[in-house]
Amino acid sequence: MPTRKKQAKTYLTADRHARLEALAAARGQTVSAFLSQLTGIVLGDNAGPAEPPRPSSRARREGKVTVRLAPDVRDMLLEEAARAGVTPSTWAASLLTARLCTAPQPMTRDRRRFMSGLRQIQGLATNVNQIAHAMNRGVFTGDSYAPAKAEVEQLRAEVATLRQQLRDFARGRLAFQLGLDEEALPD
Repeated sequence: MPTRKKQAKTYLTADRHARLEALAAARGQTVSAFLSQLTGIVLGDNAGPAEPPRPSSRARREGKVTVRLAPDVRDMLLEEAARAGVTPSTWAASLLTARLCTAPQPMTRDRRRFMSGLRQIQGLATNVNQIAHAMNRGVFTGDSYAPAKAEVEQLRAEVATLRQQLRDFARGRLAFQLGLDEEALPD
């Protein structure tokens, strides 16, 4: 009779579990499915998803709303959803959520753009802070290069510009999802 091996159990802290759960939810997966996918990638069983992940059957939504639409409205919804690269239900939900919360509901490709912009801002802001810290400590003395105040101000202006571009992007998405002109949105 073969002996059974004891399985090693690993426990996560509450913080790590919450972060893992948030990552899985952002990809529309359960924690178990997400961990399975990660394990497969690490062990070389698979190289990752061949197509975008589909929402799990255990969606985190609280309720379901069914509406009837006139054929022309439904056709417009189908066209807009296709242009956005999502299902009509997802598109309708994002439009309604944007309207009710007065907040943009970015689609997957928008999230990637937004996160890229945030990473750029973070990198620039870190550089500005490091330069300012070095200047305050008097590191730039002697023959070494010392940035001019104008150069530091230029970096700060670039950070401000990137922040404004992200705000404009989010504002444009909200205006589009609400079907309004950007000028009609409150500041």
